[in-house]
Amino acid sequence: MTRNLTSIQVVLILGGILLVASLFVLLVYLLHRAFEGQRKKSIFNPVRPRPADEAAFATATMQGVIAKLKAREAELNDLLREAEQSAQTSSRTLEAIVREFPAGLMVFSQDGFLELSNPAVRTILGIDTWSRRRYTEILGAESPVARLVKQCLESGKSCRIESVNVPVSGGPPRTLSISVSPCHGRSGQPQGAVCFVTKRM
Repeated sequence: MTRNLTSIQVVLILGGILLVASLFVLLVYLLHRAFEGQRKKSIFNPVRPRPADEAAFATATMQGVIAKLKAREAELNDLLREAEQSAQTSSRTLEAIVREFPAGLMVFSQDGFLELSNPAVRTILGIDTWSRRRYTEILGAESPVARLVKQCLESGKSCRIESVNVPVSGGPPRTLSISVSPCHGRSGQPQGAVCFVTKRM
């Protein structure tokens, strides 16, 4: 038979139960705080990759950059090759046109050096234009053609003589029409002079 508990015993039992409940609540609270702190650390301080992972990532990134640079280099090389081929084609076309041009043609740089000529001008003037010389050496400093070239190079304006007798090496003077015009670069500034010479009948 269960004996009756005194009031003191009841109070002690209830106090013990209350103490155990309080300890349990405290334990649950402490566990909650610990897990919450860990969760916040994981959010604001993400796990950094290990050194080996960092090296692999850096290597992969560098390889990607190198691959892109190589692709860009190959693309630029293709464009350069196409531009060179186009320039060579244009140069050959220009040379063919100049060679077949019936009038005598000479192109002088801004410094007065011969840059381009055709066979017709060599025949008309009886001069040697194969070597790169100044117009005064090729034409003679006092010749009508040289005077027009000089005037064009200095003024940047077109000059023309409809009919003039020009002495020709190894033959009688010839009546010629001479026209000299400035040639301009991309900037619009004169870069030289183009001279046309034709025989008058």
